[in-house]
Amino acid sequence: MRVIDDTYPKLIFSPMRIKDVVFVYRLVGGDRLAWHGRYHTHGAREYELHYFLEGQGVFLSNRSRIEIEGNRLFLTRPREFHSILTEALSRPISYYAVLFEGEEGDKADEEALRLLDHSSEAGARFLTLEARDRFLFEELHRLSRLPDDAQGRAASYQLLSLIHRWYAPRADAAAAGRTGSVHIEKALDWMARSTRAKLSVGDLAALLDLSEEHFIRIFRAELGMTPFQYFTRLKAEAASGFLASSRLPVASIAELFGFENPFHFSRVFKKCTGLSPAAYRRAYVQVADFAPQAGTQVAPQAVPRSPAE
Repeated sequence: MRVIDDTYPKLIFSPMRIKDVVFVYRLVGGDRLAWHGRYHTHGAREYELHYFLEGQGVFLSNRSRIEIEGNRLFLTRPREFHSILTEALSRPISYYAVLFEGEEGDKADEEALRLLDHSSEAGARFLTLEARDRFLFEELHRLSRLPDDAQGRAASYQLLSLIHRWYAPRADAAAAGRTGSVHIEKALDWMARSTRAKLSVGDLAALLDLSEEHFIRIFRAELGMTPFQYFTRLKAEAASGFLASSRLPVASIAELFGFENPFHFSRVFKKCTGLSPAAYRRAYVQVADFAPQAGTQVAPQAVPRSPAE
């Protein structure tokens, strides 16, 4: 007779359903802004996260107008109208957007959505994340677009984990807004502005008036990777935006971001993303960046111009 051991019952629940993840690189205007920055809302159970990497503009949510800054995370709940307005051609906006919905009746999903609702109802208009968190969104973007169902589930579980990490109440809430040392912040700003330049670790250390060894040590302690590794990933991230939203040849993109040649670019890019530039373009091309979607209605005049009282 076979004995069934049910000491450890199976945990059966479905992960949060990710409906779309997009990475928009240096949004300024034209058809791209008409689509990505349109004034719109989502369905009854749909939530969306916008994580901004850079740029100058305004995020509108219903009647609230909030300045866009790097590392700010915005949440929009079901039926909330929202839009992105750019303000300076010299400071285009780059961001990730994650659209998702919870499974009705699923305990894990319901708990995560309660955390999001509580944060919004408590008046939190945005969170400020750490600079390294951009790579968590990069991973979500990559996993969610893969045809493998297992990788899609991995992305959903990662999203659940991040919601708890960022939105669950903590005794050390001040730690969530930690921005690191002044030196690191300056280095991150220079890197973000120099993805098309050949900037060495020695150059950055000299700009900060630090020895290269000390700079590497404090950077690794703060970001969990060396300055070179971080800057390389920034370049790969920026290049991925061009691959997904432009028709520029791979060789031109390699030259644009300061790689030695297309082969060097391909090797580095594949190490960062798991795909060659050509394969990445096939997997992640964003048609909306080439032409407005058929049937899309954009209502720029409907955007509110004053904050809520």
